[in-house]
Amino acid sequence: MKPVIGLTMSPEDRPKKPYCIVSRHYVQSIVMAGALPILLPVCGDAAMADEYIHRIDGLLLTGGGDISPLLYGENPIKELDCFSLERDEFEIRLFKRALEKDIPVLGICRGLQVMNVALGGTLYQDVFSQIDNALGHFPKELPVDELYHSVQIERHSRLHRIFGQDEIHVNSHHHQSVKETATDFKVTALSSDGIIEGIEHTRKDFAVAVQWHPEDLTQRYPDFCKLFKALVDASTPP
Repeated sequence: MKPVIGLTMSPEDRPKKPYCIVSRHYVQSIVMAGALPILLPVCGDAAMADEYIHRIDGLLLTGGGDISPLLYGENPIKELDCFSLERDEFEIRLFKRALEKDIPVLGICRGLQVMNVALGGTLYQDVFSQIDNALGHFPKELPVDELYHSVQIERHSRLHRIFGQDEIHVNSHHHQSVKETATDFKVTALSSDGIIEGIEHTRKDFAVAVQWHPEDLTQRYPDFCKLFKALVDASTPP
């Protein structure tokens, strides 16, 4: 029986009605990795997060908008884009409940940031205005499946075991990043300008996150499916 992986979704208000959406690339990548994806829409009822956790074997925290800086003790700077506090609080609850139940978690881009903030870490609200000599991390005209910059992977990390390399090339579509890493996380990948590109929990079997978007690369560069396969393998019931 295939493991069930829950994928978080973005709330989006459109002119005629509100939607919850997620890129099909996440769904396709989970299917490629051999699991059954189910979508987890944002719900104002916190108890729904607990219900979701009881029904999934693994959790994928997807990308999306910014995170409210109020959650890590800051006021917004002018470069901050729109955010949804409802989504932030819902996903933080999901993540914490997953940790309590030892459910494997993979965070991607915003998902990495959610995991870090959930456990007491902080973020750069905008890397381009807050980090000296930051390289390009958000090429707006580049296709999402184009490799953009290199990432150094820490040896003796789960990420290194997954990819089997000290350096890989990745895509990049973010303007926020980790500032202070939460105590329970260790840094597992960095870009050449020092921006954190990967973290993992030091005491859980599988709580891994990356800052790039591997779901957009799995069709063109199948090696990135290894990350989703690792989540699926960790989520497969014995």
